[in-house]
Amino acid sequence: MLISVKWMEELIPTGLSPENIAVLLTDLGLETSIVDDRRGWYQGMVIGKVLSKESHPNADKLSLCKVDVGEATLDIVCGAPNVGAGQTVVVARVGAALPDGMKIEKRKVRGQVSEGMICSESELMLSTDHDGIMTLEDGLAPGASFGDMYEVCDTVLEVDLTPNRGDCLSMIGIARELAATTGTPLRMPDTSLDEDPQARSSDKIDVQIEAPDLCPRYTGRVITGLTAAKSPFWMRRRLAAVGVRAINNLVDVTNYVLMETGHPLHAFDLREVSGGRIVVRRANDGERFTTLDGKSHQLSPDNLVIADAKRAVALAGVMGGENSEVKDTTSEVMLEAAFFDPSSVRRTSKGLGIKSESSYRFERGCDVEGLIFAQDRAASLMVSLGGGKALAGRVDAYPRKIEKRKVTIRQARVEAIMGVSVEMERIEEILTGLEMEKVSTDGQALMVEVPHFRFDIEREIDLVEEVARFVGYDKVKPTAPEVPVSVTGLSRSLRIRRALRRHLCSIGLMEGMRYSFVSMSDIDRFLIPAEHPWRRLAPIDNPLTSEWTHMRPSLLPGLVSAIKGTRETSVFEIGVVFQQTSPTQSDERWMAAVVLTENANPGLWEGRAPKRDLFHMKGVAESMASHLGYSEVTFLPSSHPYYYPKRQADILAGGVKLGSMGQIRPETLGAYQVDQELFTMEWDLDAVAANPAPKTMCEKLTKFPSVKRDLAVVVDESVTARSLAEAIKKHGGRLVRQVEIFDIYVGGKIGEGKKSVAFSLEFLDETRTLVDEEASNAFEKIVEGLGRDLGARLR
Repeated sequence: MLISVKWMEELIPTGLSPENIAVLLTDLGLETSIVDDRRGWYQGMVIGKVLSKESHPNADKLSLCKVDVGEATLDIVCGAPNVGAGQTVVVARVGAALPDGMKIEKRKVRGQVSEGMICSESELMLSTDHDGIMTLEDGLAPGASFGDMYEVCDTVLEVDLTPNRGDCLSMIGIARELAATTGTPLRMPDTSLDEDPQARSSDKIDVQIEAPDLCPRYTGRVITGLTAAKSPFWMRRRLAAVGVRAINNLVDVTNYVLMETGHPLHAFDLREVSGGRIVVRRANDGERFTTLDGKSHQLSPDNLVIADAKRAVALAGVMGGENSEVKDTTSEVMLEAAFFDPSSVRRTSKGLGIKSESSYRFERGCDVEGLIFAQDRAASLMVSLGGGKALAGRVDAYPRKIEKRKVTIRQARVEAIMGVSVEMERIEEILTGLEMEKVSTDGQALMVEVPHFRFDIEREIDLVEEVARFVGYDKVKPTAPEVPVSVTGLSRSLRIRRALRRHLCSIGLMEGMRYSFVSMSDIDRFLIPAEHPWRRLAPIDNPLTSEWTHMRPSLLPGLVSAIKGTRETSVFEIGVVFQQTSPTQSDERWMAAVVLTENANPGLWEGRAPKRDLFHMKGVAESMASHLGYSEVTFLPSSHPYYYPKRQADILAGGVKLGSMGQIRPETLGAYQVDQELFTMEWDLDAVAANPAPKTMCEKLTKFPSVKRDLAVVVDESVTARSLAEAIKKHGGRLVRQVEIFDIYVGGKIGEGKKSVAFSLEFLDETRTLVDEEASNAFEKIVEGLGRDLGARLR
């Protein structure tokens, strides 16, 4: 926020230097610095009156001017095309220095003596206007100091405000802080206005609020007979000092009052408002709207608009419409002053990518009562500068009055928080100085009514902060907190997360970190049915974008959306997912997800690498399980909607489900524009923490040799390899040490609906050397048992 010290002195004449003002505001928690110091500028520059203008005898584009500067009449050669007799101008006399450092000297220009320089606004660094000399209003005394007359020797401060201090986004807001700390009375700007008794604003406009939850109050005032023109220099200078470009007197007034009071206003060309009707409504889905900057936007019901009888004419609290903007031909305006819900303005501003001074303030909260003062101030200035008439009264739609908050502060609480004693009288003095009204007090506690412009004050601790700001943070003595120290180790959950992160990185995966938000379209892309747990989404009250409206129920949508455009990726993420359990509660769980693309990074100069499949993901799962201490994990068929039906599995250890994995369906891949197969896995780390792996027991290495046999059996396709492996262990008894699958074959002479599964078996006796006959007997029992239990036949 930029602050003109000269402008502020009109509101609160403290007599303090800019440096002292910056220190005071910084001590109040409003970090302030000087960014433009023009003290000492414009010395030797005076008001001049052009008495005559003649053509230069030796140059077509130069003029010879005689200029009255009070104590003398100077001959000045001027090259500006707009110079003319009778004009009041700014003259840099001989010896003066321009802001860019150029010194004015008496010299000949094409043979004619020039005794000074008639200045333009750009040469004085007051604007970028260099089309001609700067002209001032008539009636100014020649010879008067330009710097003293127009506040141009100003100092501009920049206040770095935190988001909760929207009340300080104005000249009056900063002046209010200074008034409270210095005791200097605040002088509010003049709002006097002669209204036209013959007509009322309500004769010209009608206001209807269809969305009172988003617009609690809307007022309109009509001003007629206006003439659009260039704003006077004093207004243009003040606007330029705070970083606002001047346009014309009618538009400039609304910007001026915005910077002065902090309340955004908007002026509509009343002739462009169809039927004189103002409707505050939600936008229609797909409605198109062109803003003042000429950009077209597609709206949705999330956007609040100001409409007339036919169309939208403004985005509420954000920006006006091209179809109703004030132009040089405008003579009638409807001056809007309203209060819009901060969340609604924020959604529209972020969703449409429009930033404005208006939206910046509405997002932080404006004064629902102070808007009347701002509107009257603007009407007063507009009539004064535009020569119009304000119709009597205003149209004020305020369906349900917003009451002021009442907050109580206790002296004991102030002392407990600050560590210093503050008298109750001093507490009351500070809070009333900040325009809070005393409701009641009992000597130990004080109840105050908080003004509408202080959105940041809701609880007692907020009032304690106000007291601390004005008492001075330097008065608070630092004391070390008395905190009992207990040495404890890391939680099991954190140890698991750290161990998995290190392990997954060590096997070549990259860690990703996505936002914790999803859109409803993400859930639809994953083909999630209505009753699925993923549909129990936790909504976000103030989403960052119009898309990210809910907290994520899984890590997979974020990771899959990041794959678009990549060729080979191995990525994992460890994070929290959310599931709504009631309208106000949600369950949070730590999860780990892995995504592998079909294409692997070869890491070889030949550029060749094998394609990945689901068994690569199974290997990662087994590696994770082993690292977490699980000696054995089981993969069971599952039915997740986003995986291929027969290319997915749940991951279990000790009978507890720890996660799932599978190959993403093509419908989901297409929705995310991924052009290769994806294999994903997700583990529930809370379930891992709640079901720790049993302690690893070391075994003495056997000194006896083992016997190996290969076994291939033909079974129905419905028989799982897991059931075959379990049957082999069952019938082989204690001699079966290890069972591994090394081949699955379908087709050929195997027969329709059949498959061949080949195992490598290892037999071992821990107490003696196993003879071949014993291994053969165990092998035969296995073959018989497989045939009896699963209908298997030896291949």
